[in-house]
Amino acid sequence: MRYAILSDIHGNLPAWNTVLSDLAVRKVDRILCLGDIVGYGPQPAECLKSVYSHAAAMLLGNHDAVVGGRMSAAVFNDRAQRVITWTQSRLGDKAQSLFAELPLVIKGPNFRCTHGDFVDPAMFRYVSTPEEAAESFAACPEQLLFCGHTHKAALYIIGHSGVVHEIPPQDFALEEGKRYLINVGSVGSPRDGDPRASYVIYDEERQAVFFIRVPFDFAAFRAAVAAAPGLRAEDVQLLRTAAVSEGASQVREEMDFEPNEAARVEGGAELEADLSRLKRTNRMLRTTVALLIAGGLAALVLGIVAVQTLLPHDVSLPAYSLPPITAVSILNSDGNALPALEPCYAKNDAVYCFPYRIFLDDRRVQSIGIDSEKRLVLRSSRPELETRFISPLITCFPGTRIEGMSRVRFSEDFEGSFQIYVIQVDKSKGEKPLFFRNFVDQNLSNEATPFALRGLRYQDGWKLARGTSDAVIDPDAAGVYVELSGAFRGEVTIGGLSLRRK
Repeated sequence: MRYAILSDIHGNLPAWNTVLSDLAVRKVDRILCLGDIVGYGPQPAECLKSVYSHAAAMLLGNHDAVVGGRMSAAVFNDRAQRVITWTQSRLGDKAQSLFAELPLVIKGPNFRCTHGDFVDPAMFRYVSTPEEAAESFAACPEQLLFCGHTHKAALYIIGHSGVVHEIPPQDFALEEGKRYLINVGSVGSPRDGDPRASYVIYDEERQAVFFIRVPFDFAAFRAAVAAAPGLRAEDVQLLRTAAVSEGASQVREEMDFEPNEAARVEGGAELEADLSRLKRTNRMLRTTVALLIAGGLAALVLGIVAVQTLLPHDVSLPAYSLPPITAVSILNSDGNALPALEPCYAKNDAVYCFPYRIFLDDRRVQSIGIDSEKRLVLRSSRPELETRFISPLITCFPGTRIEGMSRVRFSEDFEGSFQIYVIQVDKSKGEKPLFFRNFVDQNLSNEATPFALRGLRYQDGWKLARGTSDAVIDPDAAGVYVELSGAFRGEVTIGGLSLRRK
């Protein structure tokens, strides 16, 4: 099992999406979020939805606790209080209910996680010195302790001598007789002199921990702050140090939060949660429930898809894999390399779309149908379950870029996420996403639209998703396929899809 352990996203969607993309490449099995998903940043609802969709477990942070009504905002300074009040205005009741129920500690095999220190997780004390780390080591027995809160990646080690040593963050393999406290840093608001998003990977099989830093689009973050109504740029922590945008080495900030008895978390769910008993097993990096949308927020902002199926599906139609299709042999006059989408009923009213494949997580609450115009309809009554519609593997032309495009129509009661992915399959390196897109209202003339999508106007409710790969097809690529997938409640009608070289 490979765990991605991260913390302190703080409403920074560009940083979070960059980390998701990086996790897809690194093929992590589970994401553990150690809290402070919101606060400071301009996109709390979008981050919360996406983290909820992707994380196997989430902990409560001090900012989350205030939003959830479990702690007073008075323990923050005036600037932080203004941002928290603004954040609450952007989140609906469901988000506050979620924060009201999050645990303070997660226990895994030989490791333990919390947001602050381990002596009294409800107080959110900082671990920023060897002395504070020693207190946490004495408070619990696990060999590995993971925390966040300080926004500074750190590593503390204690051995047979009983003396805690702080060493620079670095990859390491676990050694018998030694214990480790790892501060995973901050995804969305780092303060340790490195402006890149920070997280760690714990590889249980290899018994090793890896510190990861990835750059994110700071300009996009700044633009999101400017576009957020009512949010003052001077209150956004990441913007208060001009050096961040210049990539300078000094990004240290004062702490906005003062741990004390008034800051103790009250109420909520059990303080500890055992990872082995969690019911929400996640399929790594596949967008799922969009449960926590703020009032009035219409756009669905989603993460990057992983390229491995980590949990089995309940049903696959057809039940066997299909051979690749050579793009050259089926190119239409408009360049679409995909075969026609022609769903049909077969034995026992099963729906097939040869050579496309359909995957459902639970056939009891998910189904496939055909509408009056012979279009494929995907149905689900459980927003946490995933539905996938996948094209055959298309062997393509090395050195070219690929455009993917599709139109779908959502039912009025649709709730959740649904998007298009284009994924390259390499002969030796496995799979990697070339890009993904969300479905949006967009007008596109018939002349600019592949034949498979013509006549589907956005005025009639058809939404469009299209994108072009930044990278060219690798020379050793076995092919490319298109996937339409998501987790939702309601119906999705697939009008058509296209894959063309650009």
